[in-house]
Amino acid sequence: MECSFCGRDIERGTETIFVTKKGKVFYFCSSKCEKNLLKLGRKPRKIKWTEAYRAEKATRLGMAAKEAKEEERKRKKEEEEKKEEERKRKKRRGTSKEVTKEAKKESKKKKETKKKKK
Repeated sequence: MECSFCGRDIERGTETIFVTKKGKVFYFCSSKCEKNLLKLGRKPRKIKWTEAYRAEKATRLGMAAKEAKEEERKRKKEEEEKKEEERKRKKRRGTSKEVTKEAKKESKKKKETKKKKK
């Protein structure tokens, strides 16, 4: 699912849904996007950090559609890699029980070796 304002992919279960009186549904990835579209009435094509702006800019500058899509794919791939690295970091920090147990065992071993050296 994509954000109705910025065009980013939204992780399942984290979106904010807004339904108008006419029945049109908007999905938002953050309160920033929601405020820009609903409260401030901004157009995604005019805001530099949205995908709609990037696509329009590509057509204005005369870039081929393929080149614009390739750039977009690269950008999305980089975002996915960053998310994956962040998930790995969280696992290393001890979010799972197994990792915390291992970390405790290692710290005990280090303390024991220090005591033996003294």
